[in-house]
Amino acid sequence: MFTKAENDLMTLTAPGTPGGKLLRAYWQPVALASDLPANGAPLPLTIMSEELVLFRDEFGRLGLMPINCPHRGADLSYGRIEGGGLRCVYHGWVFDVTGQCLEQPAEPRGKQFCQHVRHTAYPCREAAGMIFAYLGEGEPPLFPEHEVLRAKPEQVHIWKFRENCNYLQALEGDIDPFHLNFLHKALTSLDAGAAPGTVDQFYEFYVNGTPRMEIDRMDFGLRIFTIRELGERAYLRVTNYVGPNLAIVAGPTGDDGYTALWHVPVTDTLHIKYMVNFKRSGPINHEMLRKVYELHVIPGTDLQNRRTRENRYLQDREEMKDRWFAGLGPSFSVHDNFVTESMGPIYDRSKERLGYSDMAVVAARRFILQGIADMAAGKEPQGRIHDPQKARMDDIVVRSYLVSDKANFRQGIHDRAVAAE
Repeated sequence: MFTKAENDLMTLTAPGTPGGKLLRAYWQPVALASDLPANGAPLPLTIMSEELVLFRDEFGRLGLMPINCPHRGADLSYGRIEGGGLRCVYHGWVFDVTGQCLEQPAEPRGKQFCQHVRHTAYPCREAAGMIFAYLGEGEPPLFPEHEVLRAKPEQVHIWKFRENCNYLQALEGDIDPFHLNFLHKALTSLDAGAAPGTVDQFYEFYVNGTPRMEIDRMDFGLRIFTIRELGERAYLRVTNYVGPNLAIVAGPTGDDGYTALWHVPVTDTLHIKYMVNFKRSGPINHEMLRKVYELHVIPGTDLQNRRTRENRYLQDREEMKDRWFAGLGPSFSVHDNFVTESMGPIYDRSKERLGYSDMAVVAARRFILQGIADMAAGKEPQGRIHDPQKARMDDIVVRSYLVSDKANFRQGIHDRAVAAE
């Protein structure tokens, strides 16, 4: 059981909180590249209860800084892109992507005041159609060059969701393999074959049969083995928890790639989930995935979900009889969204009764709490990268396949985990 104090440490992420300090110590996705096109307007953002503005300068360089001008507090998201950065429309001060003030038109000529004014600014990186930022203190760790972030554009498809709950609830769902037996289960083979959450040929295995679980503690977090025995053989799924708020799992591409899911707090009761589907062998089916996404999010809206708490997620009790176990249609992302939001804005983990199936969730919480304790003691939390070799994240292995010898399921898990170049 986790105490109320531990729950607060893990779930509260505003500036100054221990949990917020931990998440800020790692690179985080803050927007899609398409949210900020070339020559586009500055983009106001809220990340971990911090009001920010994201922009591209005239040269395409990315800048991220607090939204209020350090002069007199005007909203910089209304500013102009010119003069080598972002110009505040109140008094014309210009800030470059490093936060350095370049111009102060109202100040007397010859004065050097602008040289002494630097706004807070956060380093940014663009990869795989997403914009990442480092919002922590000091020098950032090396950027994690995940295989999916090195892939070609045609190999990846990005989904972005708004979820009305604390980030940790949704993250825990992604590393909980036991719920697959129930929440995502189709009751007919026809529906299972057309399940839009997966085209994995082993769908029938991972929604049936009680698995056993083993966990390896890794530098990056956890490697989670879920084994469903099939005689002498076994169906194996290998999932990864990458601390503090990323899960990498088998997804629509089955064993030919994976799905990466970042859960980034907007506030403590609202977060954005970035889901990146990756196909290793070639172009991914963008059209199919677009249709799947539209089962969840209404096109042309600001991430408005079709199924919400207000309409009871359009649960169909008739559908529960002979089609979908949960009566929530075929979209796995809808299923997950319902469950994590139904727990409430911030679930009180002191009320839980945990069991064997919660092994991975408990281990991930311990990782977060240890990271918070390390930072409080002046130590660096686990998983920050400084070695360029480790930045390739080659220890990340995701599998969804049959193994011939259930007793030696670990053998060969790296065989097809070939990094995309």
